[in-house]
Amino acid sequence: MSLVLFDSNILIDNLEGHAAAVIEIMHYRDAMISSITWVEIACKMDHAGVQRFKKFLADASIQVVHPDDDIMERAALIRGRSLKTPPKLPLLDCIIRATAEVHRRVVITRNPADFGGEGPMVRVPYEIVNGLAINIRPPAP
Repeated sequence: MSLVLFDSNILIDNLEGHAAAVIEIMHYRDAMISSITWVEIACKMDHAGVQRFKKFLADASIQVVHPDDDIMERAALIRGRSLKTPPKLPLLDCIIRATAEVHRRVVITRNPADFGGEGPMVRVPYEIVNGLAINIRPPAP
């Protein structure tokens, strides 16, 4: 079983009840999110929603990781490379990707372009089209 870091869209899909997201999240026993992801989700919630979100993270054993010096240096390197060689990656996504790289985790997202494209360290478990999950790729056993 892989070590993973979830992007915000997977968590949002889970909170909206998409079965593909629920299955993806519940598959992993050692998962984390960046504090950037936490803020992206919690900023759209009222106090009660934030409390439910925190409970969900605790119940799913999803650790929230804050940027440290290693993550910030790696994020600067990723962002700098993307400024020299397109596509230019969004700064916050560079921090999320750096968090995954420093902690040797696979990023699970529906937006691989935000992290430099799909590959061995970026997993796209499904797509959402017209509100429905399609092209579902089950997690590896």
